[in-house]
Amino acid sequence: MLSALLFAVSLDEAAAAAVAAATEPAPVVAEAPAPRGLTITVPVLPQDQPENQQRRGLRFVWRDHPSIRAGRNLMRLDLRLKIQQDAREAGDDPAEFETWELHRFRAGIDGEFFDSKIQFSIEREFKERLNVDESGENRSTQWKDLWVEANLDNAFQVRFGKFKIPFGLDQVSGESELDFIYRSLGGDYISPARDVGVEVHGRFFDRGLNYWFGGFRQDGENARSRRQAGGDRTYAGRLTALPFRSVSFLSGAEMGGSFATSELSDASLLPNGLRGRTVLSRYTFFEPVFVKGRRNRYGVELDWVQGQKGLRAEYMWANDTRTDQGLGNQDLSDARYKAWYLSGIWVLTGEKLTRPVDARDGGLGVGGIGALALTARYDRILFDSQKGLDTPFRNSRAETIFPNGDKVFTVGLMYFANRFVKIQLNGIREQIDDIERSPTLDGSAFWSVVTRFQLTL
Repeated sequence: MLSALLFAVSLDEAAAAAVAAATEPAPVVAEAPAPRGLTITVPVLPQDQPENQQRRGLRFVWRDHPSIRAGRNLMRLDLRLKIQQDAREAGDDPAEFETWELHRFRAGIDGEFFDSKIQFSIEREFKERLNVDESGENRSTQWKDLWVEANLDNAFQVRFGKFKIPFGLDQVSGESELDFIYRSLGGDYISPARDVGVEVHGRFFDRGLNYWFGGFRQDGENARSRRQAGGDRTYAGRLTALPFRSVSFLSGAEMGGSFATSELSDASLLPNGLRGRTVLSRYTFFEPVFVKGRRNRYGVELDWVQGQKGLRAEYMWANDTRTDQGLGNQDLSDARYKAWYLSGIWVLTGEKLTRPVDARDGGLGVGGIGALALTARYDRILFDSQKGLDTPFRNSRAETIFPNGDKVFTVGLMYFANRFVKIQLNGIREQIDDIERSPTLDGSAFWSVVTRFQLTL
């Protein structure tokens, strides 16, 4: 009996030891210190990563473009590259131009910090640009975008630096969002383009209403002639809306309007009005005139998308005051500029129309063939003045300016091989109104053919 009792006690002790061993925490093994500096990870979806992996240090990923990330949403730096190579041929345009041209070579960084609360963009054009001024000819490169933005709320964001003045649809659209190789005439010569300033913008009603308003040092790169600014102290705004969301075939119709106002000075001895040039050769068919006082620009726009098809249209106009600009320092009638275009696009391979078109989004593109789109646009620009009392002249100080303009019709094909590569073919027909200011001797229409290869990361 004693031996049986001792055996039972030993069983109880063994069981207690087993229970204690089972409940005792495992010995802690010290983890190796995480490597310092840049870590390279396989690009997997965030939801597939453990929480602690999402919050670790720097890592390099490549999805649509090379990117450096830190933490879960602490920092994101996207490396950008844009290359556009053109092959150009003109039929009857005698003006000189390069048949094989590197049109753009830009590199930069887009980024954000603190869960998109702070955003920025840096982009530089590395293709040298020819500048002509009082000192002669010189070549240089330039900064394009250089801005920082505070995202305080969807309805209120503040941006400062160098960026595009909020005016017009065609001009504010990026190169990857354009349906044609070249922007419209109004987008190139009436819309202001980039300048240094500050802007507030935001959106309401799930992007159904969007606004932009800003103040800028001068009135944009498009107003510069011979490196001379056209105007100073510019204020501009743009408003877009989707008013027909409840109507099925009009749900994708976005309408908008823009304005810009600038102060014009006569600080330079050179004409400082707006100018007109042809599409391909940049032949100047309307020279700037002397202006002083106020420059006002206005624009209305329509952007409609339905399935594989889309339409875009803009009408814009501008007035330049000419105070004290006559030969006897008298006031002259206002210089006037008008432009409009109507364009259409049809994605032939069945993909839904986006800008840029996603070549993987259905239709023939599913098999890796890519996406193909047909485009067409009619484009018009006019330069003149308010009617004066004298005969119109082709003179920068004439009371009444002899009118001139350009009519352009463009047809094109656009091929998206993938998200990085786009190839465009455009046939361009244009004709100058004034025979004496036309690149052709008889004022006849002239054709150009341009092919562009574009690589974007």
